[in-house]
Amino acid sequence: MFENSFKDEMKRLGLKRYDVCSILNCTMPTLKSRLQNPANFTINEVSILLEQGFNMSALNEMFNLQLQLNENN
Repeated sequence: MFENSFKDEMKRLGLKRYDVCSILNCTMPTLKSRLQNPANFTINEVSILLEQGFNMSALNEMFNLQLQLNENN
């Protein structure tokens, strides 16, 4: 879910994975890990992506859902 939304954002912005790795100063395996488990993005990385024009609403929705699940337990 998040990975597809992220790929859509990359396409909208005309970026490739290697561009995002350069922007975040990370390796391709690290980016892949972040896309598979977005909770591992750091606040700094999310901030950088927002500055680059990424719409991070999918990440926000995921965190809100996680918070709701935690509150129900």
